[in-house]
Amino acid sequence: MPQAAASGGRPRAAPSAGEPALSQQCVWYRLMKLTNLINRPFFSRFAERYHLTINDARVLVTLASMPEAAAHELCEATGMHPMNVSRSAATLRRQGRITDRRDPDNRRRKILQLTPKGWAVCRSFVPDMDRMSGFLQSSMSALEVELLGRLVDLLIGRLEAAGSRPGLLTDEVTTAVPWHAHTAGRRPAQESNEERNRE
Repeated sequence: MPQAAASGGRPRAAPSAGEPALSQQCVWYRLMKLTNLINRPFFSRFAERYHLTINDARVLVTLASMPEAAAHELCEATGMHPMNVSRSAATLRRQGRITDRRDPDNRRRKILQLTPKGWAVCRSFVPDMDRMSGFLQSSMSALEVELLGRLVDLLIGRLEAAGSRPGLLTDEVTTAVPWHAHTAGRRPAQESNEERNRE
């Protein structure tokens, strides 16, 4: 397996031929799998029936939680790439599920809103999202649910603060975080203590 970066924050060496590039036990890999498992019911029940991609559904659900929003506000709320929001908005507009209008106070701002048809589609799959949330949380204590929420917020805040800097995935991550710093069995408190000791 690849060697962890030295405590001084040196980048890990590139994997040699035939060596796995990424451990399936690292947190990133497990988060990716969790996201796919959560999204699986959507693809099996709603994607084909309503002619929606997962990004289309994200835009619909987010608009349902806001009275109205511009495309860049949807990007901020969902974490989606602007191009994906633009494509989904165009698709949903053609399907008659959202409408747009110019902001009278800012003619450059285009406001998006759900139509009655869009609301109807949202109401069809939001209950399933609630059931999935309840199913996942039923396996955890109230304290674990609270801790999970705090950790998710921490990760979101970290990524939002980093923004889309070009060097994020080349220089900063490899030098600031050891390759296996977040593998299975590492406790959040342990990680925080180690980071403080290095500072």
